[in-house]
Amino acid sequence: MRIKEEMEKLGEEIIGSYDVRVERIEQLKKETEETLKSSRDLLNNFQDDHKKMSLEQRKNLSEYKENLEGEVKEMLKGFRLSLEKTGSDLRKDLAKGAKRRKAEVNKTLEDTQKMMNDFKVSHSQMSKELRKNLTKSNQGIKSEVSSMLNDFSSAQDKLRADLEKASLSWQQTASALQEKRSGVKKSIPEVLEKKTIKETLPKKTKIAEELSDKKQALVLIKKHPEGIKLTEIGAELGKDWRWYIPTVKELMEENKIRKEENLYYPV
Repeated sequence: MRIKEEMEKLGEEIIGSYDVRVERIEQLKKETEETLKSSRDLLNNFQDDHKKMSLEQRKNLSEYKENLEGEVKEMLKGFRLSLEKTGSDLRKDLAKGAKRRKAEVNKTLEDTQKMMNDFKVSHSQMSKELRKNLTKSNQGIKSEVSSMLNDFSSAQDKLRADLEKASLSWQQTASALQEKRSGVKKSIPEVLEKKTIKETLPKKTKIAEELSDKKQALVLIKKHPEGIKLTEIGAELGKDWRWYIPTVKELMEENKIRKEENLYYPV
């Protein structure tokens, strides 16, 4: 019974609330339509605004592009003019600098050439003086060597004479002793009786003799185009080979002979 009442009550409430729900639905429908209309209006307004903004932006971009192109052209023009001016100034500076450097280089070359000429003159004078001094020195050495050889030869001859005298005296003494022992008189060998001791001193070497040695050495070397040793020169000319050391040096300095290893050749 109670369920029946509740069901009836529920049915009445449903029937009673139907009009309210229908009215509410109508109201919701109306509100929804208004909302949709407002949304459409808003969307239309947005589209219009968007179109308007797009047009304005395109217009502004076009103007900005034109202005930018103009500014860029002006900048490029100014840059070109500045570059041309800078290039012109640089060429002028380079031309001036090149002329100045050319003048400096020419002056340096002239100074260097002058120094070289002075050096050549000084070197030539020094060479002449050096050759002159070497010639004097060689002549002095030759003279000294010649004097030493003459002194040595004189001392050698004196010593040989003293030895011969001593030998003769010793043989005479031995013969006298033999006579006393044997009582028979013996005569000194004929060779010893006839033998005489002469003390000869070598003459001093003269400059003419030195020149003669030089000429003889040159003639001998020219006779041997295949080359000749210094020892062979001494043997051919009858003197110690050391005597001709300054002679061949002087001939080489005069470019009359040349030396390869230990052989001397005519030039």
